[in-house]
Amino acid sequence: MSAQCVAKPGDDPQVEGDLPLAEIERRSPAATTGSGLVPNTREASIAGLTPAAVGGTLDIPIGRVRKLTMGGEYLTAFTVGDQLLWGAAEPIRRMLRILAERQRG
Repeated sequence: MSAQCVAKPGDDPQVEGDLPLAEIERRSPAATTGSGLVPNTREASIAGLTPAAVGGTLDIPIGRVRKLTMGGEYLTAFTVGDQLLWGAAEPIRRMLRILAERQRG
């Protein structure tokens, strides 16, 4: 599954106004959580932002981060993930959490 996301002012209280793209990428949760921030190059997008690149993994890379022409404070980004794997993993994750909670008390 792939999606394009558009952020607008107020979506993230820590990001205000027209920041340089490099600063936005540095602050991105994808840059710090390991979900993967893919550089804005054609080669990197082909290698990391395709269903084939993430199939069979729980990775959700984000890339193609750009500012929109309607204003520097508006961003667009592209993401892709293995929806079937996520769909299969979520019920298992929930059940494991329930079992762990029951064992604790």
